Amino acid sequence: MSYCVNCGVELEKSCSSCPLCDTPVINPNELKNKSEKPVYPENLSIPKSLSKKYWVFVLSLVILIPNLVLIILNSLIFESGVVKYIVGAFVVAWIWFLFPLLWKKPIPVILLAIDALALLSYLDMFKIYGDDTGWFNSIVLPVVISLWAIGNMFIFWLKKPRSKALVSIAVLGSVSVMSFVIEICMNMFYNGRLQIAISLVMTACCVSLMIFFAFLEKSKRFKAWAERKFFM
Repeated sequence: MSYCVNCGVELEKSCSSCPLCDTPVINPNELKNKSEKPVYPENLSIPKSLSKKYWVFVLSLVILIPNLVLIILNSLIFESGVVKYIVGAFVVAWIWFLFPLLWKKPIPVILLAIDALALLSYLDMFKIYGDDTGWFNSIVLPVVISLWAIGNMFIFWLKKPRSKALVSIAVLGSVSVMSFVIEICMNMFYNGRLQIAISLVMTACCVSLMIFFAFLEKSKRFKAWAERKFFM
């Protein structure tokens, strides 16, 4: 038996409010446990895999719509050959940044190969120097292949944890190697002879920094001081 907390009238078990003063009837024994999870979630949460695909879809539309408008306007009004380079650049950007998000378990080696092929296909579109000069084969191809090879080496090398100093040394060494590759390709194409100058300066700077990071890696005392001093 229960009574109204306001007027004291006797209440039936099924009453939800007092029949006399209309005061709500609250039985503490019938209150739901707040920690109990509801049957349906109050907030909608999207799984990470679907969230990635959603953003890929949205960003793909953001890239696709203006490119379609540009293609239509070019075919009807401008009739310019520059449009294919603009559209090609967006395609390469989509392959580089959005395509990996569609993979459940990305494989870096395969993605890097796809990125390299996309870049080579795009640069092959440029015929600035003509088909007979060999600009693509003499400069673009060896530079991109060198970058691809260095990227693969980093992928396999970084499978094990490496210190910041060792990673810095590897990056500086790669910069030095690429400076030689680019300068040799450029000089052989334009001058027809092997000439090295800028890459030597670049290598000297890189080697100096590599020696510093190597000392930082070997000397625990100096490394501890640098971490405290520069929050490394």
